[in-house]
Amino acid sequence: MKKKLAVVCKTLPPLVIGSTVLMNNLFSTYEGEMEAFAGWEYGARADHSFSPSYKVSYLRFPGIIQRIMDKFAFIYFPVIRFFLHHKLKHSRPGAVFAACTPDGLFFVASYQVCKKLGIPFWGHMHDLWVENTRPGSFNRKLAEHWEPVIFKSAQKIICMTNHQLEYYRKKYPRDYELIPHCVKQIENSRSSLHKTLGLKQEDKIKNILYTGNISTAMNLDALRTFVKVVTTLPKEYKITMLVSTPAEQCKALGLWHPRISYNWVSVSEAKKIQQNAHLLFLPLSFKNCSEKEVQTVFATKTLDYLTSGTPILVYSPATSFHSWSASESGWGEVVSQDDEKILLEAIIDLTNNKPRQQELIECAYNEAERRKAIHYSYIISTWLTESKE
Repeated sequence: MKKKLAVVCKTLPPLVIGSTVLMNNLFSTYEGEMEAFAGWEYGARADHSFSPSYKVSYLRFPGIIQRIMDKFAFIYFPVIRFFLHHKLKHSRPGAVFAACTPDGLFFVASYQVCKKLGIPFWGHMHDLWVENTRPGSFNRKLAEHWEPVIFKSAQKIICMTNHQLEYYRKKYPRDYELIPHCVKQIENSRSSLHKTLGLKQEDKIKNILYTGNISTAMNLDALRTFVKVVTTLPKEYKITMLVSTPAEQCKALGLWHPRISYNWVSVSEAKKIQQNAHLLFLPLSFKNCSEKEVQTVFATKTLDYLTSGTPILVYSPATSFHSWSASESGWGEVVSQDDEKILLEAIIDLTNNKPRQQELIECAYNEAERRKAIHYSYIISTWLTESKE
């Protein structure tokens, strides 16, 4: 008898958040029986064309109640645990694949329910946990108590980068698994990407694009540096930021510039805009950030960047996984110095260097091939077959 897999994550599609994209990509090619359980997030952007290919049960409340739950984690946590206990007791999966986002609520609740019901628990680390919680908060106390417990007793702990795996191996010596962030599918062939690049290289206007979230812990400071650079870019450069943060809030964060166009579009539309851009900006902060997170993270936006047919400029510390991976595999031009002048020169040089653009796009395509979800969904299916309670 084939076993069912249960997937638990704080949020899943149609919400457009990093963790939802990661989980949706990973399980897009999963062929076994599975069921997913997720919450909701007040104010998060939803794209109803961005839908899961598997059954999802949501814990969702009317607007103001959801806002209260999001704000008061100590109230939300027992509600999540009750919800998951009811669902998992009825589902009786062969294992639970639970995503750990920094708040930790769904992660800990699913672990507790698995222990009570005797279900194997697999923890999937999207970010560092304790390190990304606010000191003194309920989430921090939850993480400080449960992180060592879960890392000691979980059947599997799955990391997303080599840097993250080594970080946790030193912190909690044990065996770890590695599943990198996956590409759902590669929609364009190499030849079509090359053809599109050739057409873009003849354009007089140079479009620079940033997509994704603005995070104090990861990229806010680097984006501020980029905004300063925009002032000195030649007039033929057009800059767009596709972010869920409204322009007025971007202004409050020090990210506003009259030459930047601010917008938010659907997932499918964002991909089209990426394909038509001349350069994709991928920043991680050098200072005023969560240093350990910057060193170990792999930003979700990179997945779409890799398959866009547009050169990627990585602006991040040399110690970060992004800089290491882009340098090692050649999928991005790396600027690893916190210097406005060097960043400005790199942008201009790359957008005018046709052979280098071609090389980067080819390497990005190869990186995307290595990250195809089908490789890793098969591994998960094998784990489930071999899993013992």
